[in-house]
Amino acid sequence: MFHPGKVSVVFRAKDKDVHAADDTTQALVEMWDDNLFTCMVDPKIAPKLKEGDTVLVDYRPVSERSAVPRQAVSKIVYKKKAAQLWEQYAEYKRQRKQEVAKSQQKTYMG
Repeated sequence: MFHPGKVSVVFRAKDKDVHAADDTTQALVEMWDDNLFTCMVDPKIAPKLKEGDTVLVDYRPVSERSAVPRQAVSKIVYKKKAAQLWEQYAEYKRQRKQEVAKSQQKTYMG
């Protein structure tokens, strides 16, 4: 399973504002469902990652014995595909909010 998100901030070990114990890269990612996570970034794509990028975060389990998700940025999605991906999840979120609002409007008539 993979979750789309948008990168707010990238934390690179070599950034002058960062003092790091290792040379990994992390990113603050706002997920499609309004959650906010700081995730590890796969080293293969870390140099290309920028603020504002649409990404896929790997939510597959860390191992077969653990349900804990990896939460690692594994893909950067660009242009038309990024817009398509974000819009489809946004539409799903809008529909869910409407369903919740409708279910809360039901009132007791006694």
